[in-house]
Amino acid sequence: MPAFFRGEGFETTTILELFGRTDVPDVEWIRKAGELGMVVAHKDARIRYRPVERQAVVDARLRMLCLTSGNLTASEQVDCFRINLKRIEKWWDKPGPWILAIRKSGVEQLDLSDKMPDLEERAARRAERAPPRLLDHPAW
Repeated sequence: MPAFFRGEGFETTTILELFGRTDVPDVEWIRKAGELGMVVAHKDARIRYRPVERQAVVDARLRMLCLTSGNLTASEQVDCFRINLKRIEKWWDKPGPWILAIRKSGVEQLDLSDKMPDLEERAARRAERAPPRLLDHPAW
């Protein structure tokens, strides 16, 4: 990913380059990125559900780009960003905090409120997006 962003002309720093190690607690790198006014690209969509980390994002007024599928190859990750680069760039000047979900199908701002959606609400939203599930019965 860093090579892609650098190739697109973005000044890019990795956690390893910034801290000299990769085992940096989320709250620590979130605060530092906020202090430096960085936009963060990452793959941990669960950050917004962990109260301490979510609050760190809000306090740092961080701007984040989040790949929401953790099972993508490096090439597929790059494709998600390449496909959506124009949509993403429209967010650069918007003050944080915000997290954009980056998918092949587009971008979507994720909710940073401290209310975790209940299971029924999440299932209803998932059902709206997904095609119906079918059971193929062998007797057909």
